[in-house]
Amino acid sequence: MLVSKSYSFKKFSIQCFLIVSIFILITCEKSNQNIQSNTETFQLDLFEQNLIDYVNWGGDSPIGWAYAITQNGQLVRSNGFGNAVQEPDGTTTAMTANKEINVASVTKFYTAIVVMQLLEELNLTIHSLIGPYFPDSWEVGPNMDSMSFAHLMRHESGLDTGNTDFDNTLSYAAIKQYVKDGVGVPPPDQADYDNINFAIFRILIPSLQNNLPNAPLANLDSDLTTRAVYRSYMQKALFDKVGMPNIDFTEENNNPTRYYNINDISNGTSGVLYGDWDNKSGGGGYFMTVIEMAAVNAFFEHTNAIVSDAARTIIKANYLGLDSYFDGDFREEHGKYYGKNGSISNNNNINIAQGVVTQIQMFPSAGVEIAVMVNTRGVNYKTGFDSFLRSSIKTAFNDAFE
Repeated sequence: MLVSKSYSFKKFSIQCFLIVSIFILITCEKSNQNIQSNTETFQLDLFEQNLIDYVNWGGDSPIGWAYAITQNGQLVRSNGFGNAVQEPDGTTTAMTANKEINVASVTKFYTAIVVMQLLEELNLTIHSLIGPYFPDSWEVGPNMDSMSFAHLMRHESGLDTGNTDFDNTLSYAAIKQYVKDGVGVPPPDQADYDNINFAIFRILIPSLQNNLPNAPLANLDSDLTTRAVYRSYMQKALFDKVGMPNIDFTEENNNPTRYYNINDISNGTSGVLYGDWDNKSGGGGYFMTVIEMAAVNAFFEHTNAIVSDAARTIIKANYLGLDSYFDGDFREEHGKYYGKNGSISNNNNINIAQGVVTQIQMFPSAGVEIAVMVNTRGVNYKTGFDSFLRSSIKTAFNDAFE
């Protein structure tokens, strides 16, 4: 049956989906398509099994994790393992592909998609300067007048919050102060990965929207207003088009996913909750399922519902909202790979740090995309410790050719 975009993925146990315009086709079939690459053939079943094996490589499986794989715009595999909640008092809630998690920095990819839409509508480019889109009341500091949208989306602005204390460093007041302070050298001479590069779009997206024909004018001097407009515009421009209403920065009401360290169960330690991320959104904080993350991947790669062909090319070529430091990765054995990782940790000590690890990865040569979420820090994956989930996914893909 066809399910219109007014319905939520969360209301269905989705086995697979086929993209048709901006609708989702729910089906019970399980695709096992294989992709030929030179003399080898991509094996979907092997990719899935490799992923499972490589996540469990160290014998210390996550407390809970899930994945969703799409191929040619269709959801072909998804599963969940362990628990989203496993507390010392005996409380448990299973992790599934339809359980929400904080997607962390994968949010940056979604923000970049919507920024590209706005730039196209306003006949701007990624090299247009951001200065004209600050609130008129803001003071603009040194070298901010030479900062472009590309500098932000490629983490080349030079803005530096240290990526700590997000409630304060990514607040409206903090962003305003960082803009006033400016940067020491013109971009991109002091490039640094920092969440403020995307948190600032909580103000810039409402400002860009103000310049659209017949747009309602948002009060850019209001923290609450810019938050609300950013959230609503992201919903309208992205998530509604993918058939997912009410995607936001708050945990689900029923048994929300908790975040653990691999040692927490044996130590009798409770998981942590992240709470509302509305006040620091832009670079992180959406709560979504892997099914929903996979849907965005598929729409991005296989339709023009959320990006034009030109915008998709620009995003990939410039790694906007994507991890540019993996451009030319030696693991790219079958064409270019594109991905974005996300992680949040509450401690620098990996032996006790509780948190989340997420990853989206796109393999265009095979028409394959994947979304993976893990609610546990300290897991030993095949190709590295904790933050290297992305490497394990790439290796699982490479090892799926026979």
